[in-house]
Order: sequence, then C-alpha cells, then structure tokens
Amino acid sequence: MPIHDREEPGKPDQSEDGGKVFIPAKPKVHFDDPAQIFRVCAYCRVSTDSEEQLSSFELQQAHYRQLAKERTNWDLRHVYADEGISGTSLKNRAEFNAMIAACERGEYDLIVTKSVSRFARNLVDCISLIRKLKNLSPPVGVFFETDHLNTLGKDSELMLTFLASIAQEESIKKREAMVWSLAQRFKDRKLLTPPPLGYDRQRDAAGNYIKYAPLVVNEAEAKVVRFIFDAYLHGWSQADIADFLTDIGCRTKTGSTGWNSGSIGYILTNERYCGDVLTWKTFTSDLFEHKRRKNRQDLDQYHYLGQHEAIVSRETFEMVQALLQNRKHHIRGGLPSLQVIDGGVFRGFVPINHHWVNDDPGLYYDASNSVKGPDRKNRVRKSTFSAFDLEGYQVVRSQFLQARYEGPAMTVSRDRITFNLFCMRRFADIAYIQLLLHPSERKIAIRPCGRDAVHCVKWRSDAAKPLYPKALCCRHFGAALFGIMEWDPDLLYRVRGTWIRRSDGQIILFNLENAVSVLLAPAEDAGKKRIELLPEQWEHGFGEEFYGHIVENEIFYMAKSAAWQSHRPSVPAPGMAQYGGSTKEELQAMMETLTREAAAGHAGT
Repeated sequence: MPIHDREEPGKPDQSEDGGKVFIPAKPKVHFDDPAQIFRVCAYCRVSTDSEEQLSSFELQQAHYRQLAKERTNWDLRHVYADEGISGTSLKNRAEFNAMIAACERGEYDLIVTKSVSRFARNLVDCISLIRKLKNLSPPVGVFFETDHLNTLGKDSELMLTFLASIAQEESIKKREAMVWSLAQRFKDRKLLTPPPLGYDRQRDAAGNYIKYAPLVVNEAEAKVVRFIFDAYLHGWSQADIADFLTDIGCRTKTGSTGWNSGSIGYILTNERYCGDVLTWKTFTSDLFEHKRRKNRQDLDQYHYLGQHEAIVSRETFEMVQALLQNRKHHIRGGLPSLQVIDGGVFRGFVPINHHWVNDDPGLYYDASNSVKGPDRKNRVRKSTFSAFDLEGYQVVRSQFLQARYEGPAMTVSRDRITFNLFCMRRFADIAYIQLLLHPSERKIAIRPCGRDAVHCVKWRSDAAKPLYPKALCCRHFGAALFGIMEWDPDLLYRVRGTWIRRSDGQIILFNLENAVSVLLAPAEDAGKKRIELLPEQWEHGFGEEFYGHIVENEIFYMAKSAAWQSHRPSVPAPGMAQYGGSTKEELQAMMETLTREAAAGHAGT
C-alpha cells in the first residue's frame, strides 16, 4: 500500500484505502492565535451615577485600550459604555443595544467585558444574547475577562449559566437589601425628598447639602405654585394653566419654559406642597423589566404631616384633590359647593351634583339643616279636608290598588338613578332640570331649571328624538343616598312619585320612605325579571294615617300662594364653611406678577 504524504490542515485526505475520504473540521477559534486578526469592541458599565463609580468607569475604558495593545491580534475599534444604568434590563442600555446591533451587522468578531455581571444580570437575557451572537455568521464571541470565559469555547454555556445565575441572584439580594434599607430610613423619618418646584434643599456653611434636612421654600418659585393651585380652583384646566405659563415664559424647576398638563398635574397632586411627605408612592414591581407602579399597600408607607413649611394650606390642597376627582367625572368649572333652598316648597332641599365625588351623608344633612324650616306640627286643620273626623283612617298605598302603574317612578341603585317614561313625557319640553334632596324628610324632587342654574342636569339634548327613560350615573351620590336610607346595596329600589303642576311651574316629587326593594331573578328566557319586595311594615296596614299623610305631603295640597315658589334659587348653605381661596381680582394680580417677573428673568439672562 502506498504511503501518502501528510495533507495540509483543513484539506481532505485523498487516501483511496477503502474508498474513504477524510474531511477535517475547521480549527477552533482562539483569540490568542497571532495568525488571525480579530475585530474587537469592549463594553463597560457602572451601576450608579456616583462620582466614585464614574471614575471607575474611566479606568475601565483605559484598561481595555491597554489590553488591546498587549494583544497584537486584537483590533480594538470601539469602547461602548453605559453610565448609571442597571444591568438587570436591556431596555434602557442604549450603548449596549447599539453594540449588539453592530455585531449583527458583522462589524465585530469579539466583545470584551469585565465579567458576566457587567454584561447582564438577567439570566434569561444573558443566555439568549450569547446564543444569538454565537449563531451569527460569522459567530461573535464574548470574552469575560475576570471569569476567564470564552463563549465560543468548549463547554462555555454550562459555565456561563452558572455565572449568570450567580449574577442574577446577586442583583436580587442587592434589591432586597436596598428595600430593607429604605424601609428603615422611612420608618426613622430619614426621608428622601428631592425638591420640587417651590422648594430647595438646605445647605451648610460650606455649601454642601444637609442630608435628611427638611425642604425650605423658594419664594420666587412658590408664587408659581400658588397660582397653579388657585387657578385650578377657579375652574382653569391643567392645559389652560400650562399654556399660560408657557406663553409668559415662566421657567420650570429644570429651567425649561415648556409646560404641559402632566407637569401641572404632578404639582397639583404632590402632598409636599401642604407640608407633608408620603413615602414610597411608587416602586419597581419587576426587577428585570424595571416596571414601576403605584404603591397600593404593596409596601409599608409613612405619611409624615408638617414635615416642612407648606406653600399652600391643607384646606386648599384637599379642595384641589376633590376637584381633581370631580374632573374625572367630567365636571367642569370650579369646586362644587353645597347649596340649599331657603324658602318656598323646597325649603331645606339641596341641589345635587350627581357626579360630585362625595359619599358622606353628613354633608347633605348639614346643608339641609342650615336653613330652619317652619314648625308644621299644628298646621293641619281637620275641618279643611272633611266635616267628619278622619282620625284612624288611612290613605291606601297605590301598590295595593294598581297592578299596572302609570305615574312617575324612579329606580335607584348604588351607581344609577333612572326616571321612567312618565317623567320624560311630563318634562318633554324641558332642556335642564335640578335634582333635589331633602335628607331629613327622605324626599327627592326634580324641577325644570335654566342652563345656568347650580348643578343643572341636561334632561333632553334633542326634542326631536324619541323619548327614553332618563338615567343619571351617580356612584358617589348613590353611596351617600344608600347611607341616608340604610338600604341594602345589593338591591334596587323603586319609588313611585307624584307629578304636581301649578300655574307657575311643575315638579315631580318622590317620597323615599315608600321605596319598594327590587330583586333581579332569572327569567324563563334566560334574562332577568324584576320582583318587587314590599316592606314588612306594610303587612298590617293599608297605608299612612290620613292626617299624618297630609302633614308629610303638604306640598301636594298647598294652595296657590306666594309660599309655592317652586323656582326659588338655591343659596350657599348658611353657616357652612366655604372655600376661602383667592378672588378673581387676586388671581388676576398673580397673573400680572408672574408675567412681569418672567419677562424680567429673561431680560437678565
């Protein structure tokens, strides 16, 4: 058998022995091979933006430049670096992502970095990226210097998985330690309070910031803050305020002159402006995706009152929070106020803003009781109604007499009040109505009104359209009403009313004491049917005692007189605290001052 010379590496063995042809594999890539030049990039990252870490960052870059000089087959083309960015997510690492994109374009053969933890602390991201780089053509390797790991080497993935797992666990432990540290500081009133517009941090004699010192008011900026709160309470929208401040060139905390609704909203909801500090309002819910969400008792919070000097009063701040909630329900204008009707048939009735965010029954009682009603105990003259004494007789309830009711009716749930078609027909030509409540007398009424009336409700938007039952969404008022009546929140309540007309107007009145609870039960057609459940107290009688009924419903029998006054307007509830904010004149003066000072500030720059 002939003896053949040895073939060159990589060349097939042309031996004819047994018809076999040997094709050797390509030699493994070795980054120390002086016969091959590698296009190299380096990656550096520091975890915080402190001065010490940034100094280390500069040293890292110098180190890799020196390392490339020592290896003659390395062509170091670029050093990528992210400053102050966490390694647990790839989302905000701009330089890192640019480096990976360059590798995909075939610009590099090798990435050099200090360790697996510098490359990625997220196990899934680390493994998937390394595999992605290895599968490129030609493949791109990663050399982890301190770990002595080459990802294109044999058994590299096992070691990489081990090291990446350690790096990820290290991040988790660091986060747990940081959360514990913050919790202890917050508990001990060592608060992290970066100064918003209107405040500055305190400095010592050397000009250094005093750690954990309370904020101090910056009066020039505080004027802007007070204007924002007052303008919002006067009915300005967040966009209106932002546009005004932008137009006059007023500067933000960062020195910009561009304002938007978001920046105004941040100021209006920041409890620091009334002197408080609420800790941990948001937190990072996902370590690796860096998703932040509102703290809804997920972590312990502390609300410290009077932590520093307030710029706006607590009353003003709380009023703004109430108004912000009301704006979410499409209430426009300034802060809703409780008013009351102080005379006529609706004495003691309170006009209802059905969108108002208030579920406290006490406020409605206070407003209604702020006007003293006439004593009605001895106002019934029995001879007026009959020559006979009707003592002991009862006025039969309509539920016992009518199988099919054809009068006004109102259905009430916790979040909705619905008036039936009878109400719509009686007010068919009415554009706006007022919803009125007398909490002590347990009565609700609706009356026509003008568009400018307090808390008016649009009744019919288009008189040409067909009539449908009118529904009013009133989640917060519904809660207050259920509290007043002590109703079961799981049930509906249906109330029959009375339509009353006089020459100078018409009203519809509902006595809530006569409400019938309604149970929704399954129907044969797979829908729901309503079953009325009469109150137990109706079991032993037909209705109300005659003269008691007259006293409770005197409005029905009131003769045409000056006492009727069904259109009497409401007034601010006497004796109840009203918001004492700035007047329109004072707000205008604020606007002129801000405009003048903004212009002076630009002239001085």
